[in-house]
Amino acid sequence: MPLETYQYGDFEMGVGHFELPPVLIGTIFYDGETILERDNPVNFSEGKAKKRIDNHFKLSLKYKIPGLVELSAPDPESMKKYLDFYLDNYEPPFVLGGTFEARKAGIIHLKERGIKSNQYIYNTISNLKNKKELDLLKNNNIETVVILILGSESMTSTQRYNYLVKKREPYNVNLIEGIRQLGVDKIWIDGGVINLESLAYILETQQLISESLQLPVGTAPNLFLFQYSSPRLNKKFHTKYRRASIMFIATWYSNFIFYGAIEDATECFASAYQALEFRKILKEKNIKLLE
Repeated sequence: MPLETYQYGDFEMGVGHFELPPVLIGTIFYDGETILERDNPVNFSEGKAKKRIDNHFKLSLKYKIPGLVELSAPDPESMKKYLDFYLDNYEPPFVLGGTFEARKAGIIHLKERGIKSNQYIYNTISNLKNKKELDLLKNNNIETVVILILGSESMTSTQRYNYLVKKREPYNVNLIEGIRQLGVDKIWIDGGVINLESLAYILETQQLISESLQLPVGTAPNLFLFQYSSPRLNKKFHTKYRRASIMFIATWYSNFIFYGAIEDATECFASAYQALEFRKILKEKNIKLLE
């Protein structure tokens, strides 16, 4: 029986299993990125942006791990500029991120450019309380939406699971049901990392959701690394090895990973590749580890 997958462009994402490599997603045009003009983020270095995106896709091809780019933006005008740049140089699919107003403007702009709603992923929604957002998704027939679980550092895996399935949303529906009622066909679940402890609960939650709800799961495992930055150490190298070690374990139990700043692609792809190779060896040798 073939494994269930979601199809995006020329690659597949695993659904309800972790047999396929996770899709690695790098974010560009995020707040504070060095390629942006500090006082006016609508302006950016196209040369540097292209170099970073090209490297992301080059690594994806080299390691045979699917890759997507998330376009983040602080405001509508910046989003339009970023989208035009991306679409003039690259093909969909991609992830639409940033503020709500930026995403809203992005969806309208994409429609004007002839980009269909099944050619990008909407990131993210955490509840059903913003009617403007619900109308935006429904009226534009958005096919894929990422649910971000918002919780405390010590929120357990059971509590995270209940965040999705308990009928706590308006009109007495749970979060997944409510989003499906908007016509959304594909739902991703992002665990919402806060610190290292939360990542441990999230990886357990991912296994639970994958098995019981048959939905693709993932997170941004590197988000907590800012806690370890130190003025006494070179920040770039101080976080690089921590990032690689976290990517290793997250790769085993994720269908997608928002690895963070796109300039961190090199260590993230290499680490994920090594994790997959190690898992393959364990399977071939029938070694039961972390099971």
